[in-house]
Amino acid sequence: MSIYKSSSISRLFPLVIMVCLISTSLLADQIQKSDASQKASIDKMHHKLHIDQAPFKEQEVQALKELNEMTILDDVKLEKVNVKIDELMAAKTQIMRLRYEHLIEMRAILSDAQKVPYDKSILKRSAVK
Repeated sequence: MSIYKSSSISRLFPLVIMVCLISTSLLADQIQKSDASQKASIDKMHHKLHIDQAPFKEQEVQALKELNEMTILDDVKLEKVNVKIDELMAAKTQIMRLRYEHLIEMRAILSDAQKVPYDKSILKRSAVK
């Protein structure tokens, strides 16, 4: 009887191996599809951020250019300089708001394992330069 059991098990062994390999392959495909879907979402989010920030970046560049041009004038009024600084800072504020909204949105789609390195990279950038 033990020879019969041993023989049955030895015949089932290749089948068990094959089922394990197939299920592992299917799981790997699901993970890759999930990663591809996540990557596509991230790419869309980056693209949206770029589009949303574009007008504010143009305003930032323009305000800084005008501020620099005002600074070299002989008869510049400090009030006008301050108004231009306010314009510059308003553009920067909008850029920052969009950027941090994006960072929070990005973190929301990450897995728990992905959040750890993401959080570390965010915290490394917090040093004032």
